[in-house]
Amino acid sequence: MTGKRLLFVDDEQQILDGLANLLRKQRKRWQMTFALGAENALAELQKASFDVVISDMRMPGMDGAALLKRVKETHPGTARLILSGHADRESVLASLAVAHQFLNKPCTSDALMSVIERTCSLQTMLQDEPVRSVIGKLDKLPSAPLTYLELVHAASDPDTGIADMAAIVERDPAMSIKVLQLANSAFFGLAHSVASVSRAASYLGSEVLKALALNSHVFGMLENCAVPGLSLDRLQELSLLCGRLAGRFVTDKASSDEAMTAALVKDAGRIVLCLALPEKYAQVVHAVQGTGRALHLVERELLGVTHAEIGAYLLGVWGLPFPVVESVAYHRRPALVTEGGREVLVAVHAAAVFVEELELGKSLATQDGGLDAAFLEQAGVADRLAQWRELADREFQALGADRGARK
Repeated sequence: MTGKRLLFVDDEQQILDGLANLLRKQRKRWQMTFALGAENALAELQKASFDVVISDMRMPGMDGAALLKRVKETHPGTARLILSGHADRESVLASLAVAHQFLNKPCTSDALMSVIERTCSLQTMLQDEPVRSVIGKLDKLPSAPLTYLELVHAASDPDTGIADMAAIVERDPAMSIKVLQLANSAFFGLAHSVASVSRAASYLGSEVLKALALNSHVFGMLENCAVPGLSLDRLQELSLLCGRLAGRFVTDKASSDEAMTAALVKDAGRIVLCLALPEKYAQVVHAVQGTGRALHLVERELLGVTHAEIGAYLLGVWGLPFPVVESVAYHRRPALVTEGGREVLVAVHAAAVFVEELELGKSLATQDGGLDAAFLEQAGVADRLAQWRELADREFQALGADRGARK
């Protein structure tokens, strides 16, 4: 973190002075600039680049969301944070597309430093040369799915109900099929089959619909790029299983939704690697099948990068919430996240390992890509692992029964 350049923006000099005082002990670690208002912030950005911009939300003229939108366009590698005393729904929603994190004032120095460090660490990982090299091999980076963007917009409107979201799904034939498949799968165990997208959407809920839109789009990118030994259908089945497990490992509703989404799209990087390096990725698939080693270890050995970092890069570009992107990036190396709440990461890590072990048909030791026992112990969930593992085994068996019933 040494030498990171931070730009703080607020329309009140008193607030800026308070931040400078709050973080005075970090002056040897961070180069901090304090700008009074958005226009002064833009002037500072013209003079030099910054690793992080931390802005107030409500400012006269150009507000924080508009400022960070400009930063996103002109300095896409810069981490963007909102630090605001106005945490109303409208402000939060306005910042979602442009800010990596939203923090409430007043904010303690420890909380602020933790968020800055976590955000910077993720940004650094996603700008590593191996990641940029793989992304550079694509003709163009895939765009975010339109159906997902429409669902996000609809969910942000208090006047929009599940029926409106179902109508969005119905305009996307591939998405409609996925929704009906999931609602009628053994996962949900409905007493009667569901033939209506509207009914299925009502049962699944808005967060599952958004996650499915991402999932459907991600796997749809691979339809014209076959990699020997890689079953697209099986990969999708396992991603759905992982998403369902991660969501059930978390008790808080908001965190549960984020865990489910992260687990559901954690393999997005595999699709990108298949598109960018089809021949090399076929070697990875062959090596995993031949040795039974954990996928991410083989990827790093043969490619110098894993699907976790590549997937996080793509999802970050698409503007997904920070906890989702972070959990995708570190889901097989969770101990690299040492600050702040890690409930979503814990759930995605456990679900990912359980599903991979079940698919391989064997348990993996920590050094071989299995559960990070020390991390899970520190996170306070060691006593839940046996229960989670039993749940994973039951759901995996249900997946097999569901597949058999469809044949």
